[in-house]
Order: sequence, then C-alpha cells, then structure tokens
Amino acid sequence: MRLMFGILGAAFALVACQSAGQAQTEPETETAETTETVTPDAEIWRDVDPENLLLITTEHGQTAIELSPDFAPNHVAQIRQLTRDGIYEGARFYRVIEAFVAQGGLQDETVIEAYPTLANENDRPISEAVLTPLGNADLFTGLVGHMNGFSVARDETLGREWLLHCPGAMAMARDIDPDTGGTEFYIVLDAQRYLDRNLTIFGRVIDGMQYIQKLKRGVRAIGNGVIQAPEQGDLILSMQIAADLPEADRPAFQVMVTAGEAFEAAKREKRVREEDFFYRKPPEVLDICGFEVPVRRAE
Repeated sequence: MRLMFGILGAAFALVACQSAGQAQTEPETETAETTETVTPDAEIWRDVDPENLLLITTEHGQTAIELSPDFAPNHVAQIRQLTRDGIYEGARFYRVIEAFVAQGGLQDETVIEAYPTLANENDRPISEAVLTPLGNADLFTGLVGHMNGFSVARDETLGREWLLHCPGAMAMARDIDPDTGGTEFYIVLDAQRYLDRNLTIFGRVIDGMQYIQKLKRGVRAIGNGVIQAPEQGDLILSMQIAADLPEADRPAFQVMVTAGEAFEAAKREKRVREEDFFYRKPPEVLDICGFEVPVRRAE
C-alpha cells in the first residue's frame, strides 16, 4: 500500500449621564450627528466556493475541507473526481498515528493501481498572489504568512512558495518516488513542518477537526501505524463535494480575508497578551501553525 514516508473588534459605547440629584442648569444643546465608518462585510469575509468544499463524514461527525486548486490543481481535480466516483465511501482511515497524521483511502494495492498517479505539486514558482506576512521569524524558512486563508511559505532565493504541514492540512500520501501519489490522503494532526515541499498539500480543514482527532489510532511501531486486524480504522460514511448537494442542504462557510485590517487585528489579539491572567507577559510571537485563520458558518 502507499504509505506516507517520514507525515471584531469589540464595539465600545460611550454613555453620557448626570450624577443622581444634580440639577440641570443649562438647556440641552443639540448633539452633532456623528458617522461611523463601517467596513463592508465582504471585505472581511470571503465565501468558500462549494466546488472547493470537501465534506468527509464519519460516525463522529462531518469535517469540512477547503481545497486549493491554485496550489495543487491536478491533485484537487483528482480528489474531486475520486469523490464523485464514490470510491471513498466505505473506505477507512486505516493509518492514524497520535500527534502525526490520519491517513485514509483505498488501502488495497490492486484497487489503488487502477487510478493514475500524479506528478507532485509540492511547491510552485512565486506568484503575484498577496502573501500577508505572519509578522515574525519562522524556524524553517525565511518568510511565512497567509494567502487566501492558507498557511504559506515563500523563499525568494529558491523562487518558490508552498503550503505548510500545519494541523488540518490535507495532503496526498505517496511512495518513495515523489510522483506516486494518487488516491491515499492524510490529514495532519499536529505540525509536521519537516515534511513541507516533500508531499503535496491540496487542502485544509476549516471545520470539524475535532472529529478527525477522535479517529481510532494505530501504533507507529507496529506496521508503521496501520491499524492491525482484527481491528479496523474508522469508516468513511460519505465523502462529498458540497457543490453536488442541493443548495438548501449544503453547509456554507466564510473565511476571514487575510489581506485586511480585521485579520491583522485577529493576529494582534493572539500575539499581544494584555489579559490580567498573564502575570508574566508572553513574548509577542506567533507560530504559523499555532494561529488559526478565523472561519465562520455563512448565514
């Protein structure tokens, strides 16, 4: 089988009031009207395209994954097709390793070989897309930040940019040859940045990560984490592209725009800890994999 080797701000109201018993000695004067600048909602949130919304349902609940055809067009096209062909329904998460990854798919080598393998899309030439820098140094590479909601690294010397193995990243498992991924996918349970640029990330969990964390574990030292018979991994009850569901039945999500002031405010809230709880103030540093881009259900 193919196994992955290595895996708003708050509004403040000002209220003017008089002390109890104080006589009013002057006539009231008209208060000049004030106007507030309200940022349009569309500038803060973007809708997730239902064609890029993958839904995985297990007995624990439904997990929503936003696909990234910009970074991995061929992998996204294949996962869409495999999903629409129904090959994952009745498949399992058969290799799940604590604090590493949850791998699912066909498992059967004969069945896997019926589907084409893909050339890796581990990184790409630096694009003109806006990368919003995280704002502090990264352990693994020079520049990290966010692009359209996804965690991204960019290296000017290499002239490349790539998606990161942060928790919730969804990628394609493969054999030793970099171009052997095709059907077996995995979801990162805890940051695995050393795998960046070695395997193709094609999506990220935006809702329901708790259900992935509930999956039955294997033992890494036994069968490289494959759950051993007679035990079986959790069943994939359904795997669907949201666009294929009736509009009234499909879940809809919005992701915070990562090139705006609302996003910068969200980062500041996590970076600068002024709460009374912190009697020892933490350093004003963010970890790219420890900061989640805000996501909400669309109304």
